[in-house]
Amino acid sequence: MGVYRRANAEHVARLLEPALAQDWRTAWWALDEVAPTLATYTVGEGPGEKFPLVNEALRHVTPPTPWTIVSDDDVRFRRGDVVVLVDACRRSELDVVQPARAPGTHTTHAITGAQRLARARRTTFVESGPLVVVGPRFRDRVLPLPDELGMGWCVEFRWFDLLEEGCRLGIVDETTIEHVGPEEHEYETEPLHERLHAELAARGRRTSATSNGRSRPGGRGSAARRGFTAGTHRHARPSELVRAAYAPAP
Repeated sequence: MGVYRRANAEHVARLLEPALAQDWRTAWWALDEVAPTLATYTVGEGPGEKFPLVNEALRHVTPPTPWTIVSDDDVRFRRGDVVVLVDACRRSELDVVQPARAPGTHTTHAITGAQRLARARRTTFVESGPLVVVGPRFRDRVLPLPDELGMGWCVEFRWFDLLEEGCRLGIVDETTIEHVGPEEHEYETEPLHERLHAELAARGRRTSATSNGRSRPGGRGSAARRGFTAGTHRHARPSELVRAAYAPAP
């Protein structure tokens, strides 16, 4: 399920094909205009922020499905599909999961890039988009998504906190995706950066603003890397923003 723009209806239809072949239920919200090819699966239309609109779509899937996929409308699988992905999540006994980013494609956090010779891995981080899978063990803790987070920034902190309760975060490398949309955000991000700084500060993590408005961690990088990468692939190098989020301040 997710939110789509009519211009990206083709991507959504391709994403849904293997799921519909398995008789999976789905619900989508049209952000601008209902696409004829998706009309059967569209439960509403109109502007808004991602999480509240996804939650509205979620309310139309009754009874709740054991496994739930939340996706953006501009995702393309390079290897595998949503059915293969969920099967890998089951076999790996993961709870909140994302597919790996395909080699050579844009990634925000290096840890999400596909790892060679890996099928799936436990991590301490799963990004909120472009596609995330929520399993049955922690479905009621993750869904509905927090409306107050709007576009989803900082939800990764909440998923990270679930580790203490036994939640298994992970990345599936046997399925890979490409985010085909523009890298630039189509909404105002300054307030969201402010929220991120506030969240980091509340957790005792120091950051400073860079010239592009992104977060930069205080302290030595080596300590930060140790703080984040415990339990992840040893070659993963998360971005500065993520290191700041999960590494203890010196």
